[in-house]
Amino acid sequence: MEILIVLIPIVIIAVLFLKGFDQIAGRGPKQVSDGIRRATESGDRIPCPMCAERILPQAKICPFCKSQLKT
Repeated sequence: MEILIVLIPIVIIAVLFLKGFDQIAGRGPKQVSDGIRRATESGDRIPCPMCAERILPQAKICPFCKSQLKT
């Protein structure tokens, strides 16, 4: 029981610190969702011929399935 009295405030402080750091760094939920939306909507990516995940045309190895791609 005594350890909980010490541990709970430490966890709360750590969570608040990390949330504040993310806001300062500009990594809030809105920025993350905007980045995901831009990456999926951008027409500069092509489907991998092996796994169909969207990758950059210059890729030599697919980051998803690790297959070797023809250049």
